[in-house]
Amino acid sequence: MKNKKHNSLNSIKFLSLSIALALTGCHSDSKAIEKDNNAVAPVDNQIASPDWQDQIIYFLMIDRFNDGNSQNNDQGKNEYDPTSDKKFSGGDLQGVTEQLSYIQDLGATSIWITPPVANQWWDSEQNYGGYHGYWARDFQKVDEHFGDLEDYQALSREIHSRNMFLIQDIVTNHVGNFFTYDNPYNYDASNPCTGFRLIESALPANQPLPYPLNQNQCKDDGTGSYHWTPSITDHNNPIQEKTWQLSDLDDLNTSDPEVRKYLKESYRKWIKDVGVDAYRVDTAKFVDHDFWNDFFHSEDGVLSQAKETGRDNFLTFGEVFEASTPYQTEGEEKMLTYIGESGSPAQLTSVLNFPLQTTMTRVFASGQPTDYLRFRLERMMEMFPNPYIMPNFIDNHDMPRFLSQASPEDMQQALITMMTVPGIPVIYQGTEQAIVNSRDSMFNGGYRTDGQLADSFDSDNKMYQFIQSLAQLRTENKVLTRGELKVIASDKAGAGIFSFTRRLNDDEAFVVMNTSSSPMLLNQLDLDQGAGAVFERKIQSNWQTAPETLTTNSHGEVSLELAPKSAAIYFKTARAGNAETPKATVELNDDWKDTVITQNTEITGTATPNAMLKLVVDGNLAVAKDIPVDANGDWKTTISIRHFAIGEQQHRFAIYYPEAKTGTKDIAFTSDLSWADTPEKIIDDAGDAQDGNGGPYGSYSLPTDPSFNKDKNQLSIEKAEVYTVGSNVRLKMTMDNVTNSWLPPNGFDHVGFSVFLGLPDESEKGLTTLPKLNAEMPTGTWNRNAVIFGWQSSIYNSTGADSQTWGEAVSPAPVVTVDKANRAIYLDFASDALGRPDSLDGISIYVTTWDIDGLSAVYRPLDTQKGPWNFTGNDSAEPKIWDDLPIITLSE
Repeated sequence: MKNKKHNSLNSIKFLSLSIALALTGCHSDSKAIEKDNNAVAPVDNQIASPDWQDQIIYFLMIDRFNDGNSQNNDQGKNEYDPTSDKKFSGGDLQGVTEQLSYIQDLGATSIWITPPVANQWWDSEQNYGGYHGYWARDFQKVDEHFGDLEDYQALSREIHSRNMFLIQDIVTNHVGNFFTYDNPYNYDASNPCTGFRLIESALPANQPLPYPLNQNQCKDDGTGSYHWTPSITDHNNPIQEKTWQLSDLDDLNTSDPEVRKYLKESYRKWIKDVGVDAYRVDTAKFVDHDFWNDFFHSEDGVLSQAKETGRDNFLTFGEVFEASTPYQTEGEEKMLTYIGESGSPAQLTSVLNFPLQTTMTRVFASGQPTDYLRFRLERMMEMFPNPYIMPNFIDNHDMPRFLSQASPEDMQQALITMMTVPGIPVIYQGTEQAIVNSRDSMFNGGYRTDGQLADSFDSDNKMYQFIQSLAQLRTENKVLTRGELKVIASDKAGAGIFSFTRRLNDDEAFVVMNTSSSPMLLNQLDLDQGAGAVFERKIQSNWQTAPETLTTNSHGEVSLELAPKSAAIYFKTARAGNAETPKATVELNDDWKDTVITQNTEITGTATPNAMLKLVVDGNLAVAKDIPVDANGDWKTTISIRHFAIGEQQHRFAIYYPEAKTGTKDIAFTSDLSWADTPEKIIDDAGDAQDGNGGPYGSYSLPTDPSFNKDKNQLSIEKAEVYTVGSNVRLKMTMDNVTNSWLPPNGFDHVGFSVFLGLPDESEKGLTTLPKLNAEMPTGTWNRNAVIFGWQSSIYNSTGADSQTWGEAVSPAPVVTVDKANRAIYLDFASDALGRPDSLDGISIYVTTWDIDGLSAVYRPLDTQKGPWNFTGNDSAEPKIWDDLPIITLSE
């Protein structure tokens, strides 16, 4: 329901406007209304900056959030169509104002909006619109679809009246697409105007570019308002990164004095006229470092304007879209160069924490080792000058939503982590409503991928209330915003235990979770509190039997049996409890220090006669092995390597006494398994989809964007090899071409693999329909569907799957490695993902390729007309399969 106060104010506003128009004989259509934005008086914006580490940010896309004024939706240039993902849907600034109570009640304290500035509405070259706000035509005007300066000021006033803060997304790297190069691969830097072309009708006739943006005729000497360069074809190239066109968007020459002056004026304006409290900086890594120092820190820079309005702690955080591989810090190292290290010129205050986001996706969505997260958090605390003001997030508008590749339980664990580690939590609109698609609208009538009409402002939604409880806990407890972080438990072998503490003076929070699909043993964890410390549970997720209180034993330890995919937050209390002494007589005969195993290995020991123990490997209680103790107190058992992952893997085991809830401490060991030198299967697939034409009939054409290689395309499989060890399966794909032009975290782009596995043990649940591919299995059925591309690796089972739904997310997802020099992509399927089969005999594998959009995790469209990002075929309903392999059946 819309706020009645706002509705009545708007009615008065429109009534007054209608009377004025009637008196002048003007038509009341909003498209005819022209306002001088600069004539509006500035807001009274003397606002002190908050302590940003205490903030919780809600990030929204103006066009896809809420429609407050339907009269500004359609500007009559065929740019508005709420049934299209490419065009304006109708959201505006008034709509944001009307939903501030919804955002505030969630627990957010700051609101980050996408750029509200005037945009290029439609780009005929890319067949896409600027509804998102990042294709500016004028940095100093509000886009007509979003309202006007008065609407923006009204939003700012209402935000500040609630003691909340306003963050505006800004762009300095580029504007819209007003010129292009037809042959970017033939670009010659010594003749920069060769191949240059101004795009006709890029803007309507009544939308001239302001100075200096209108100085966009190419200059042979390389000077001027823009870099006279084509689209980036290789994001690995540092020259292209800084001076070429990102996705053909006109790259501003930020070294040019007139451009710098204009950008400073533009972004000082929004602070002065509207009262913006912070800037999120889009595409920061594509701009030279010296610009940021001048733009923010010079006498006429942005921060001086902020200080004039009392904002002495004006936050600037940049988008440096860089991930880090496990146990490496290449992303952090790149990000640090945009903050300005000790002794170097100051740049941005902070950067968005992409390495942490990527790691949380790997750990919580893909089921990879929780120790990856331990490493990432520890490096974050060590490397960054102030990790407490780094915005943390689980997804955003430029990537697949977390929930598109994970379960709600996985997402709750990620949210708990984001809300309890150092940094500023960022909630992307719709997360609180469990929305799955990246840029679906929140309001009834806006674009939705499923085409449904739905309102998504339900404060009774379970995910909304879960986030609300987390936000309240964080806001009310400074230990979660300022406390020291210490990771105290993680698993190196895969999904499992993850636990950490936050400590501030005498306050302490203890967070514990199990990322595995099996119940897990948290065994004798030392909380560094001494005996009898009592912790009280505040929040639990998917763990109905979580103890309400925990008391450390006489050794200062706790042991817990955690439910699958569960989590809980505990806070230390002031009271002391009764510390029990663990009672157990479990011993091992052998010293396991530094043990490495490559085969099944026996363990022996002694214990209470006639007791029943359990061998718990890597904490997994679901597959714990019973160990009977004989009358003499002797026992023996065997560690099986069948389900261990390949390579050198660190594990732990414990001999557990369930009756006494105690046993041995975890004992570390290492397994070291290797793939066989000879593949079990080899499939030669060369020549059938390698000359720019593919598909079931060889009649499809690739998208026209030049990053798709037409001579040696990235979607064609030359050869496939299958390797097995135990119950693990590796697919090695030798491709016609492997590229990573867009720097995807998985190391390859412009091909997505859909791998369908049939499991004999689950044959009764098998399906023939291939989700989202307009196709069926050639023969047989599938039980697991792995979707793997440069930005994501996920695996689903057939539960809930149909022609439009992948199914239920499971873990662990396939591990992806790339050997670019040899054009090889490796996909490793762990035994756990296949249901831990005792035999691989009869398991079938069907592989298809198609490109997948890294933004929204959807298969690129098939159309009858050529386009930069769609495949071309005879009928859009044909199968989305560029290349495939014959079905492979394993034997053992």
